[in-house]
Amino acid sequence: MTLQDALFDFEKKLGNEYNIFKGNLLSDAVKSQLSTDFNAFLFGLISDQSTKAEIAWSLPWNLKERLGHFDMRRIADMPVTDLENILKTKPALHRYPGNIAKYLHRAANMILNNYDGMAANIWTGQTATETIKRLEDFSGISHKKAALGTYLLVRDFDVDFPDKDAINIAYDVHIRRIFLNAGFVETDTLPNVTAAAQEIYPEFPGRLTNIFWALGRDICRPTWPLCPQCPIRDFCKKNKTETPTTLF
Repeated sequence: MTLQDALFDFEKKLGNEYNIFKGNLLSDAVKSQLSTDFNAFLFGLISDQSTKAEIAWSLPWNLKERLGHFDMRRIADMPVTDLENILKTKPALHRYPGNIAKYLHRAANMILNNYDGMAANIWTGQTATETIKRLEDFSGISHKKAALGTYLLVRDFDVDFPDKDAINIAYDVHIRRIFLNAGFVETDTLPNVTAAAQEIYPEFPGRLTNIFWALGRDICRPTWPLCPQCPIRDFCKKNKTETPTTLF
């Protein structure tokens, strides 16, 4: 069995357990909005930081409920302070309502001014490379989140990019820990981790994101990692009797 085989077997066992759109983390109403309104998808992606994923991706729906609409023009025209107050009204819709309000307000304006009011125009007819660059233009979207968003478009929304090899693994804390512990990289840097992922699965390295994230969350943990349960233990380049690096 190759490393790819072991990873993809683990992916099959995961099923939809960690799939934010197809699992049980979100309500049916939230999932329906995200799958039919890509402006909501973009707002969820922007909000997916420093809070639980289910809180971040539910934010567009909860914002719609509080506003009584999800109209980009009306959101763009409202004062940022008003948007912030709506986000921080208890129960707050995000841990950092001030920053998120600014990001979402700018996003609404960019969607209107650059993409005819539809976030789907960011990627429709585009390559993955161009889509990642466009997503990075939005405040609150780092390269990591741009890569994640592009990967989610392929995995969950059947967007068919011709250059899936350009969609890299997300530079996530769990992923970084595994790549160090397994010896896939010698030092933790974005170029090193993404290059290693490209070597593991050059056709579509972004597909490895969810697999390694789940491994890091449940098995290759910061303390007391469950090495005997690890599906890729035979490919770990460090001595399996050696105590894995404890970090992050």
